[in-house]
Amino acid sequence: MLRLLQAKIKLFKTSLAKEVLDKQINKSGKILTLDSVKSILFLRSGGKIGDTVVSSFMYREIKIKYPNIKIIVLCSKSNKEILKYNKNVDELYEVGSCLFNDISVFKNLRKQNISLVIDFFPFNPRFKHLLILRIISAKFLIGFNKISYKMYNLSINEDFFSVHITEMYKYVLNLLKIANPNLKYEIPFTSKEENPALELINNHKYKYRIIINPFSASKHRCLSVKKLKDLIDLIKNSFDCCIFILCQEKNKRKVISLENDRTIIASFRSILESAALIKYADIIITPDTSIVHIASAFDKKTIALYRDYSNSYEKTDIIWGPNNPNAVQLSVDTKRFSNDIENIPNVNILGALQKILERF
Repeated sequence: MLRLLQAKIKLFKTSLAKEVLDKQINKSGKILTLDSVKSILFLRSGGKIGDTVVSSFMYREIKIKYPNIKIIVLCSKSNKEILKYNKNVDELYEVGSCLFNDISVFKNLRKQNISLVIDFFPFNPRFKHLLILRIISAKFLIGFNKISYKMYNLSINEDFFSVHITEMYKYVLNLLKIANPNLKYEIPFTSKEENPALELINNHKYKYRIIINPFSASKHRCLSVKKLKDLIDLIKNSFDCCIFILCQEKNKRKVISLENDRTIIASFRSILESAALIKYADIIITPDTSIVHIASAFDKKTIALYRDYSNSYEKTDIIWGPNNPNAVQLSVDTKRFSNDIENIPNVNILGALQKILERF
């Protein structure tokens, strides 16, 4: 009953926001004139690190075709790190969750008289989102599945829920007359981030340096400490290797008991330091898609652990798949187990690892 009431309230707020704020911003029409585009603002659908990695090729491909177009990205504190050294991004604007605190950011963007905004938010926008768009007031606004909204000049109504996310970004690039883009992800970092990772790698001389990232945003996509310990023991008994447990500082205490001379806790201060360690490791095992995409940026041999989405309309395992020829994707067998990463047998992970190492 409570959920039904919450859904009705949410629908009412969305409808009210549309009624009040959904007005035509400008009269540019439905045709995008590329000659008039001097700047592009990218609105992300959230602060997801993985999505920021995957979409990084767009900025490079636009700059190659249109070097004089200014590229601006609206980001959060969490994904700003991925883009701060990206030479193809001219300006980064960081925003938080409080509209009041960020009003000055949107007003500054309005002053830039932005030519084109590409809004990747896939759902019906709420009051805050529509208000932001009205404040920015770009000359041309592109959205996804926004055909019923007046403020959008162009709505892309393709179904991207069963293809890899890069297909959506390729579609946008095609709209900008960029054909056959290079989909290689980019994660630039400096020696500041690289040196701690190299020092850690070089201090452990084994045939294979393997990273296991046991944590993810959802409890159903995390490895328990027991499963992690059993997996580490299985791998160390099978190969001449050391294991780096990659985790955030807040999770370090959960796994500190596993640390020894061949099992090292790698809890870096930034995602770029983690990316550097991934770059220099041999193999990555992870249930977290952000780590999957970081590994893909460096073409790393990867075992990616996914839940089963075969019965879902949104094929998350396809949309956010590795997109990496060196990756093996393992999913939960929901015919035998509940849909939890914990239920992917360790012997299956070991088997995938053995096949990968055979190709070394």
